[in-house]
Amino acid sequence: MPARPRTSERTRIPRARGRLAGAGLLDQMVIAAANSANTLLGGILLPKGQFGALALALAVGYFATCLNRAIVGDVLLALASRHDGEPRVRLARNGLATALCSGLITTVVFVVLWALHPGRGGIDLRQLIWLAPFMVPIMLHDTARFDYLADRRPDKALGIDLVWAGTQAVMVVTMILTHTSSAGGLLTGWGLGATAGITVYLIREHRLPWQGSPLAWLADTRQLSGWFTVTAIVAQVQVLAISFIVAGRLSKIDLANLRFVQTVQLQPVQNLITAVQNLLVPHVSRNAADAAEPGPEGARAALALRRQTRRLAIAFAVVGALMVLTLWPVVSYVLVHTQKFAEAAPLVLPIALQGALYLFQVPFTAAMRGMHRARMLFAQYVFFVVVSLSGLTFGADHGGLRGAAWGLLAGSTASLICMVTLYAYALRRIPKVPENPHGPADAGVDTFDRSGLAVRPSV
Repeated sequence: MPARPRTSERTRIPRARGRLAGAGLLDQMVIAAANSANTLLGGILLPKGQFGALALALAVGYFATCLNRAIVGDVLLALASRHDGEPRVRLARNGLATALCSGLITTVVFVVLWALHPGRGGIDLRQLIWLAPFMVPIMLHDTARFDYLADRRPDKALGIDLVWAGTQAVMVVTMILTHTSSAGGLLTGWGLGATAGITVYLIREHRLPWQGSPLAWLADTRQLSGWFTVTAIVAQVQVLAISFIVAGRLSKIDLANLRFVQTVQLQPVQNLITAVQNLLVPHVSRNAADAAEPGPEGARAALALRRQTRRLAIAFAVVGALMVLTLWPVVSYVLVHTQKFAEAAPLVLPIALQGALYLFQVPFTAAMRGMHRARMLFAQYVFFVVVSLSGLTFGADHGGLRGAAWGLLAGSTASLICMVTLYAYALRRIPKVPENPHGPADAGVDTFDRSGLAVRPSV
């Protein structure tokens, strides 16, 4: 009778996976703190007028960064995670070169916007000049993070993000101690942190950003990067349009109130969502690739994908409900008893509900990305942008800032319904097996035609 494996051998892999998952979550917390520090500290340290201008500049900066992430980072996460060795290294090298080009183009655009659009009314883009010198390192660092995550090394991503956050923290503390806090100083600290982080990555991995080829990247990834890019453009247009609509139809003060509550309530939720998706998508992508194979093993992989999505949806629904019940009274109480943002207290409930809906949608979005349903994701985001901006505009015109917040919630609700519907449709294109996977090997398994689509066996 063979000896049972030792406990250390049986638990080594689960423990390693647990450590990596913990590193992934901690990594997202660190980079989220670095990114949200500008908004949160700006709301605390700056007058509302300056904070509104800072929030608008950050919205434009995040738009450009997320666009680069769609072209490079998201594609690395969904595609490079299926490869090992030289193919994965080649994708990372070409991705860095593409991010370098994106950063250079963005720098030029920001300088032009700063020069041609001085501050007028509620729309003030003068703070973009502080971001312009740092868009290259910011985009390179973001790509480096996704390289590590796609290679299932979140501990390495955590290392370079700690360098970013630590450098930024030194800058912020220096400003506070010397009483020189400003929007430009916060943006400079953010950029210097990214510069330090990407420097560590390039030295550690012995890479230079110009060693790869953007043309080779586009050729290798056009099937995904094209749809991910247009999807990100649509999604970030929605984020950017919120700032411009609120600042234009209402005021910079209203934008400051909205952005502060979103930073306190919605930003942590979005950071958690990003962390979970970064951990889920590589795993789901491999499961989806196995599920596309004909035969019982592929069908069982598809069943595992369905079960995982269902269980995660239930878990996140519970977490979202608890979050609303906890944050709504606490944040409302804090805002009411502060002089600076007391008028923003009515925004807490709709924004908390919006965050809960985003959480519930996470498993479906991760499954769609893992299944490479890029066209469906694009359609869903287009629908989301249309209904959310319509709700925002209608609410702002008829109910001011409070109406705008409830209009955004209505758009998030419609977006969730659309995502679940498209996910259900996508599941119909992969094979099914009975809930008992230990039954006969061919029980309930679809056959496949040459196109790879499931075809029910004839009776």
